[in-house]
Amino acid sequence: MRALSFLALLPALLGPGLACAEPLRAALPEYRVLSSSESESFEPALLQALAESLEETVEVADRSEDADLQLGPAEIGPIYYQAVPAALTASEGGVIDWSQLQGQPFCITAASPYTQLIVQRFDAQPREYPSAAHALIGLKLGECRAVVDDHRLLAEMAKLPEWRRYNTLLPALPDAEQLLRVGAESGALQARIDALIQAWEGEGRLDELVQFWIDEVAFQAYVLADTLDCH
Repeated sequence: MRALSFLALLPALLGPGLACAEPLRAALPEYRVLSSSESESFEPALLQALAESLEETVEVADRSEDADLQLGPAEIGPIYYQAVPAALTASEGGVIDWSQLQGQPFCITAASPYTQLIVQRFDAQPREYPSAAHALIGLKLGECRAVVDDHRLLAEMAKLPEWRRYNTLLPALPDAEQLLRVGAESGALQARIDALIQAWEGEGRLDELVQFWIDEVAFQAYVLADTLDCH
């Protein structure tokens, strides 16, 4: 039902359908923001949305050097997300600042760029999970003292009634911000993408897509709270 609702939302959000063409090859980062499961996350949906609006087909490249498009941390290309790490912990008995994570386990998504930062800066012990939704449930199951992920995602989770016992948000770490961009090998394709992302930002469509995937992570975490057995 969630996947169907997203497919129904795409045409209204992102414009015309795609036409038959040679597929664009795209490289996705190993770590994907706003991941609701091992395979579903914001960036593959963004990639499909780009293909829809560019009237192109797209396939994921096995190697980044073979790709026409690159999504993730980069120096060039329009920004599609600004990711800043923060931590969510229990409202009672949780840590009250980052320094209290010393020697303590923290939940985090596998391949997260924040893992080594938290280990090195606070001498904490990572416990990895296949998605952001899984890492959040690790906190509820008592497998860590805090979950480390994107600040916007965690701030939204903290507002939900089902997270009232786990709604203490440690300050974001702005010096670890990542600017995630869409880069293209072709200058002509890059210009089209630049214009498209700019238009989506002006119309609020990019933010709506981000919010959809924040809600999707929250929904999957809600489902996992009843069904996931991590032991």
